[in-house]
Amino acid sequence: MPYRVATREFFGVKHSAHVKALILVFSLCVLGSLSIFLWGQLNAQVANSKSQSMLLARVLEEQTSRTFETSEVALTSLAVNPMVFGHAISLKEREAALAQVVSQIPFLRGVSLVNVKGEVIASTQPGESGISISIERLVGGKKLIPKPGEIRLGDMILGRDLSALTSSWKIAPRGVSFLPHVFCFEQDDRTVAYLVGLINPDAIANFYKSTLESSSYDAFLLSYEGSLLASTNVGPTLPLTMAMQSSIDTNIEHASYLGKGMLGEREIVSYRAVRHWPLWILVEEPYSAALKRWKDRVFIFFIITPAVFLLVVGLGHSVRKTRKLQRVARQAMDRSQARLARSEQELAVLMRSVQELIFRTDKDGLLTFVNARWEMLTGQSSKMALGLRFEKIVEPQCRNQVKVLLDANSQQSLRTCQAFFSLPNGKEILCEIAVVPLIKKGQIVGFAGSAVDVTARWKAQHDLQTQLAFQHLLFETTPLPLLITDEKNSITLVNRAWEEFSGVSALQIMGKYLKDVCSCDNASMQLMINQKVLDSGQKAVIDAKIIHANGYYRDMQITKAAIKDSRGKATGVLSIFVDVTDFRAAEQATREARDAAEEAFRVKSEFVANMSHELRTPLQSIIGFAELGHLRSRKSPQFSEMFNDIHSAGQRMLALVNDLLDVAKLESAVGVIHLERIDLRGLIRPIARELEPLQHQKQIDLRLDLENFPMIAKADPVRFQQVVRNMLANAIKFSPNHGRVDVIGRFDDHGNICIDFSDQGPGIPPQELDQIFQPFVQSSKTKDGSGGTGLGLAICRKIIDAMDGTISAKNKPDGGAIFRITLPSRSVYETQPGELI
Repeated sequence: MPYRVATREFFGVKHSAHVKALILVFSLCVLGSLSIFLWGQLNAQVANSKSQSMLLARVLEEQTSRTFETSEVALTSLAVNPMVFGHAISLKEREAALAQVVSQIPFLRGVSLVNVKGEVIASTQPGESGISISIERLVGGKKLIPKPGEIRLGDMILGRDLSALTSSWKIAPRGVSFLPHVFCFEQDDRTVAYLVGLINPDAIANFYKSTLESSSYDAFLLSYEGSLLASTNVGPTLPLTMAMQSSIDTNIEHASYLGKGMLGEREIVSYRAVRHWPLWILVEEPYSAALKRWKDRVFIFFIITPAVFLLVVGLGHSVRKTRKLQRVARQAMDRSQARLARSEQELAVLMRSVQELIFRTDKDGLLTFVNARWEMLTGQSSKMALGLRFEKIVEPQCRNQVKVLLDANSQQSLRTCQAFFSLPNGKEILCEIAVVPLIKKGQIVGFAGSAVDVTARWKAQHDLQTQLAFQHLLFETTPLPLLITDEKNSITLVNRAWEEFSGVSALQIMGKYLKDVCSCDNASMQLMINQKVLDSGQKAVIDAKIIHANGYYRDMQITKAAIKDSRGKATGVLSIFVDVTDFRAAEQATREARDAAEEAFRVKSEFVANMSHELRTPLQSIIGFAELGHLRSRKSPQFSEMFNDIHSAGQRMLALVNDLLDVAKLESAVGVIHLERIDLRGLIRPIARELEPLQHQKQIDLRLDLENFPMIAKADPVRFQQVVRNMLANAIKFSPNHGRVDVIGRFDDHGNICIDFSDQGPGIPPQELDQIFQPFVQSSKTKDGSGGTGLGLAICRKIIDAMDGTISAKNKPDGGAIFRITLPSRSVYETQPGELI
């Protein structure tokens, strides 16, 4: 049944007036109550939207404040960075320091260093270095230019970087802009400079968009003058109108209202001032969106009014739905508050995890807040720090500097110093302290700051200075002339030795080209070698004649090495000059001496060959006829004695010739010795028995004391027995009658075989202990004719040397001499030939 028909039938029924009145009153009450309820719901929806927008404005204000504070900390830290404020720092080093900060802060598009004339000294943006801009235009007016220590946020500038402020700049693409964040400071040469951070408003807008819960909300960042700096609305927007300016009370930190907004005439607007910055956060929602939500929620009430019952049921349902909506709103608010609390908790955790000491004090310097780093520095809990004077925690010698930081009468914005802290373990660290005053209503109410541990950097700088001083001292004190050239072969550095060699001071030579200093031929050669060293990075050595300060040319050996930078690129060449004039002369003398020695050896070889042919053959005839004459003249003593003398002289001459031939054979390259593994004891004992007639003739007591274990070595049996025969014959010859000769064989500590031949002869003068092993050299105590030819010991040494052994002599304390033969004990099973050297 249609609604109107049912109503007419209902009212057409005759009822009593009071019943109708009651029904009418009840209906009017229900309708009135419904209208009041619906109106209340609309107001509640608007209030809920205001509350939600206020909460969102608070969250966005917190993040915006942190964003600009982060930018401020980054710029102020760069201002105290030696790689930025240093006057002598190169462009690459400055840009590297700026780029390091930009890479860590996502909302910074770039950072530039600008001098007081507006010239860009360094920038992270390609192509900006060297351009000129207007500082006044950057900050919005001449009066707004910051002074040293001040920071200023300028208006939005259309363009991607500072080149938008140049006269040659064309119209920027739509939507491309930046916010200049300018910090003024003094460089190390006392000149004023500006650090300009280019804040990307799109990054701020993206954060706003991700923070807003609903697409119906829009957020705006405005300056106090009404300029729009960032917005989540990508469509065309207008600056702050006069109607909105009248609605915003600048004396109130935050508020909301229903009226004209940025996007329409009737908007739900919430605004909030950004702490410490001349900015407003504006969050608004169209009233139509709230009204639509309200209509969506109360639409059901428009279709349940045909009947009172349905109206009551609908009213109950509306109450339940309203309560549910309120519960949902409260839950949404609770979730927002929980997110805010979680964000604050995360911030607190971040503050505890930061490795730097972060603190806050009142205007008198008493600590009101410290993070967890306090416990590591002092060993005390954070609660015990509250109320302490900050300067009391640093070393006494640094307290005056900290007092200056916390001076409430000073007008400085950023204040920094370095101070020492003593850790609980006794270790001392150096911290860089940065403090900014907290200002409220134009008065300093406290200070906030941080202390960064720079001990490692300070030690590294100290070690670097020490190393550089040592390298400079080494460079200057080296006796070799040193010269350094750059990539263009321009002389950049010489040492004192080079000045003394060339006779030209460093001031006169530095900056000149190498070709202007050297002679034409020498310069072209050095330039060519320098280029090869720069291209290959390898060392090169050349010989050249260079004129000395005395006017004479000297033979120089020049070693060239590439000087590389941190990236491995060759940036110069180090030339080291070594005077080899005397060496060349000595080398020439050595060649001449070698030629003379070779000629002497050739003459000696010819002499030995002739001697073998011209002397040995006749000697055999002489000895043979002397023996024949001696036999036939036995009956004539006079002739017999004469032939005996001839025979003895011939034998001595033949022994001398044989010794000379042995020496020549051992010294020649064709002499071969046959080594085999053999027990030396079996070679010594037969020689002792062989010399028994000579031993009995002088009644010498010969004693053999050899090891019980095999004395195995690699030796030539025949040659080794020749050495043993010579040693024993000499020992018997020079020992007195009834004397004693000892032959002792042992192993030394290194496992080598040592054989000592000890006699009781006249001994050897100490200065002749090594000379007697040279050919034709006899001891001064045996030059009476009993010493032989002077070749026996020389032959022995050459034989033992060929067996990788040694032979030496020394005197006994009680008289006599000891000759020691040392041979390595080896276990070699094969026999091999070895050349005599």
